[in-house]
Amino acid sequence: MILPAILASQQTHLTTLAKDWLDEGATSFSIWGDEVALATWPPDKTSEKASLVEAIQVNAVKIGELRLSGLSSPADNQRLKAQAGLIAQIARLERDLNSMGADLIDTQDQLLALYDLTQATRNYLDTEQILARLAYETARLVKAEAAFFLVHMKGRSPIIQHYPRPILSDESLQHFIARMKESRHEFLFSRGSLTDQAMGVRNMLMVPIKVRDAETAVMGMLNKLDDDFNSPDIKLAGAIAEFTGAQIENVIMHQLNMEQARLETEMDLAQRIQVHLLPQTPPGIVGLDLWAASWPASRVGGDFYDFIIGTNQPFTFTVGDISGKGIPAALLMAMTRTVIRTKTKVMPMPTPQDVMGRSNQELYEDFTKLSMFATVFVGQYDSANRQLLYANAGHSPVIYCPAGGEARLLQADGTPMGILPTSLSKDQWIDFQPGDVLVVATDGFSEARSTQDKEFGYDRFISLVQSLADKPARAIAEGLYRTVSNFTNGMSQADDQTLVVLKGVGAQ
Repeated sequence: MILPAILASQQTHLTTLAKDWLDEGATSFSIWGDEVALATWPPDKTSEKASLVEAIQVNAVKIGELRLSGLSSPADNQRLKAQAGLIAQIARLERDLNSMGADLIDTQDQLLALYDLTQATRNYLDTEQILARLAYETARLVKAEAAFFLVHMKGRSPIIQHYPRPILSDESLQHFIARMKESRHEFLFSRGSLTDQAMGVRNMLMVPIKVRDAETAVMGMLNKLDDDFNSPDIKLAGAIAEFTGAQIENVIMHQLNMEQARLETEMDLAQRIQVHLLPQTPPGIVGLDLWAASWPASRVGGDFYDFIIGTNQPFTFTVGDISGKGIPAALLMAMTRTVIRTKTKVMPMPTPQDVMGRSNQELYEDFTKLSMFATVFVGQYDSANRQLLYANAGHSPVIYCPAGGEARLLQADGTPMGILPTSLSKDQWIDFQPGDVLVVATDGFSEARSTQDKEFGYDRFISLVQSLADKPARAIAEGLYRTVSNFTNGMSQADDQTLVVLKGVGAQ
């Protein structure tokens, strides 16, 4: 079996890999083959149920599994998948080694040389390390005084490795590489064809390396020790170049997988942070039944809501929608929420108009630099007088439905935050008696689209709020989400969907 051989040869690396998982909170990590645990960390956790399982496949054939217990996030799954792919690559190399070893009796020096190269580079996962070792092994195998590898990937700095030292100057090297690229195949320089640019070089063999997305990839051998380079040397060099190209692409793919796993981990962390920035449960406010929820369109979003309760201050709530999506919107969402919360708490008796004006003044420059803005609704509830005071900076939809009456849209009277240096939003108020309902939502609801590309729209949303107005706040919110979801019928959510629902209740 291939996996036991890998466990024997890679024991140190696999133990380190397992330790990393355990340090991050996993309860066990194991490698399985034919439904048998080949290795388990810690050793006494063999029977523990796995939360993540990733197959190790070689040429679409499953040869084993990685099993992880205690962790199950998408980032953990992506990382485990990348590690299974890496072990599969090692298994392919191990299989190739075994196959080559079985045929060595009937092969020539090329197979033996490639076997040595595979053995020499099997544990390297860095392009510079691989090229440095290949330069050494190539010079040894072809009996040359020196060797070099140069790889220049698009958008990156060139990587060049010499063994044992550079013989050609950078200018001379570029000259000969240009000549080889014109020929589009291996290029042999002998005593008669070398120029003054190759001082100290008796002969030289250069071979192109095929690597996807590489501007230049070449290997070279200089000063063959016993004679000039001959036909077997050219064939061997071609085999080494092909092997090198495959190794480089494998490393690049591994690095891309690891980078993707890292990004997934960071996105998962950003999502957890953003979720915890939002109030986890609504506060208990005399005269109000409250509920709030937020469903981002992607892992992180630009919508927010907040409940602010200060000493000797009225209960304040906010809902906002940052223009754009993803990480930029999420960063501005956190900043905007913090500024509004701070301005509310530092003023002795803030009104929504005051909070909006001070916050806009604080954030205007940052929004302008990023060409972004935010629609924001700030409301305050006066439980003694059963009145709701609010200021609206371009936010919609905001639906007010008095008990037993018709729902209507409360229009914004100011531009979104960040558009102008001075806020135009003024304090407005409505009576808020038992049975009255206010829904402050983001446009992810009204702009949701069906499979026939029809928009849910304001009218439909207003009617829906009115039809649900006799229910508790949480049931109203759940009914809104459910109806809009049914309307889209599985269409991917195009924008964040956030709402706060307030319903007036009798004395408690």
